[in-house]
Amino acid sequence: MTSASSLNAERALNILLVLGEANLEGLSLAQITQRVGGGKSAVHRSLGALLKKGFVEPSGRYGHYRLGPAVPMLARRQERLEPQIETLRPGMTAFARSTGFTVYLMVPAGVDAVCAEMISRSTRQHFTMGVGARIPMGMAAGSMALLSMLPEVSAARIIEGNSERYARYPSLRHIDAATITTQVNAARQRGYAINMGYYLPGEGGLGLPIPANGLYDINMAISFNAPLELMSDDWIENIISDLRGCLEQNSADLRPE
Repeated sequence: MTSASSLNAERALNILLVLGEANLEGLSLAQITQRVGGGKSAVHRSLGALLKKGFVEPSGRYGHYRLGPAVPMLARRQERLEPQIETLRPGMTAFARSTGFTVYLMVPAGVDAVCAEMISRSTRQHFTMGVGARIPMGMAAGSMALLSMLPEVSAARIIEGNSERYARYPSLRHIDAATITTQVNAARQRGYAINMGYYLPGEGGLGLPIPANGLYDINMAISFNAPLELMSDDWIENIISDLRGCLEQNSADLRPE
């Protein structure tokens, strides 16, 4: 049985995630409750606790809340990802410049994948909507690539945990746990992940796994969208080779010994 304290903690975390997607005007108690679930009184208690610690603050609009100053302050203290990002950023930039594609760096966050960096030289539609956005692990090529680096048992556990979220996620084609499992297994064998038009009209995507390279590193994945009309087998192989080449030429830690 789930304890009351763990439910309260999960509710508070969900509030932070919901407010993280809001603008400076914030959201009302009713809007937060609708997105988080549960009763208004419980959500209000959690908001009160977050207000006391500075994680939430009142916005300029009466009765609305937004993220507070404690969130960016805490984020600036956690800089362990930045060395990895700095290693990959030049190669991502070179690839974005040469192809015109928007390039995303995805990292694991529990059962989600979070965009840690986005480099754009394009006006094309962005799938993740920018740095800090999160999606259920397994959706789209970047998070499929992340799952492909995990042991099969660990990947299966995450996929099962996200199964209900897959059913609710906006997509153009049917997505469920079995579909994600098949795609992840294919990515594991192939060495990269492919999304053939599941989420955006006329758009597919590719995701290249970047395994952790040290004790304090984490697995990452680089992904980008591309027109489905381009995505033949030969084109996919060539563009993945180009991405690897950009990373090796511009990221010292990825160059062969």
